[in-house]
Amino acid sequence: MAEAPAVAVNGDKLETTSQAYLESQAVRETRALISELYRHFYNLGWVSGTGGSITIKVHDDSIPKSRQLILMSPSGVQKERMESEDMYVLSHDGSVLSAPSPKF
Repeated sequence: MAEAPAVAVNGDKLETTSQAYLESQAVRETRALISELYRHFYNLGWVSGTGGSITIKVHDDSIPKSRQLILMSPSGVQKERMESEDMYVLSHDGSVLSAPSPKF
């Protein structure tokens, strides 16, 4: 399998699965968006309790679309209490790059 191409994040050339990309503004904004959507959906009565999931591809013009990360909300978390760090981060091929810490 070919190595993922390097991309620029804040002017620095990085691999698409680098820590800098995982912590980039685009990823942070997408994490926050999912949390905000869940609060809105819960208040509208569209979701309840711990069911359902939202999955969004991170939009970043500096990353080829075929290599952009995917963020996915977990199951088993109260949707109205969802926080940005509660998301799974997946590579473009679906491999888990980062998983949320369990809530106790």
